[in-house]
Amino acid sequence: MELSLLFYGGSRYFCAVKKTIFLAALVLALAAGRALAEQILFAENFSAGRVSGWENVAFFKKLTDYTVVPDGTNFILRGTADHSCSAFSRKLNFAPPARLTLRWRWKIDGVNTNGSERELKKFDHAARVFVGFDTFIGPPRTLNYLWANVEPAGTVLAHPKSGRAQLFILESGGAQAGQWLAEERDVTADWKKVFPGQPMSKIVGIGVMTDSDSLGQKLTGSYADLALFGE
Repeated sequence: MELSLLFYGGSRYFCAVKKTIFLAALVLALAAGRALAEQILFAENFSAGRVSGWENVAFFKKLTDYTVVPDGTNFILRGTADHSCSAFSRKLNFAPPARLTLRWRWKIDGVNTNGSERELKKFDHAARVFVGFDTFIGPPRTLNYLWANVEPAGTVLAHPKSGRAQLFILESGGAQAGQWLAEERDVTADWKKVFPGQPMSKIVGIGVMTDSDSLGQKLTGSYADLALFGE
């Protein structure tokens, strides 16, 4: 009796181990398959210690200081805003794939707790990453991924100045200031959420933005390993 129970229990154990190994192998195979299916459409890791083809766009305001600096064994882009507002962007030109994925890492030194995601006069942020899309008339539409001051993560808003710019709040507040966080977004799904029924237009740019022109508090955001993938 005891021997049979031991045998039965052992069989269940080995079956569980085999199932675990199978599931792990399946996950690895699916991940490898996805990696093979993905095509790198754009990538910038600042490893050369400088940037080429990027532009600091000021919107008629003081330029935010964007500088490539060493960070351990890597290089990163650091944006320091002091009563300034500008986007650091790179022009692109490619048709949207069936699925567009954006990945990056970012870090902030802190947020402005008096800032707002809904009021233009308080619209300052330590870190923002955006993708731009072609429009027939007027400025490009943009999907903006924001490290918010106070609005909770998961919120989706229109920019207080224009519905052409949509804001996806991924992180909020200063609790994780000083830490590098990795992000990944299904840009295609995000587009469909805020522009339902409208086909995604040509991708014309990618960029980051650290600004403090509204309230004047010095803010710093750091960026690394920006990449767009298509499937």
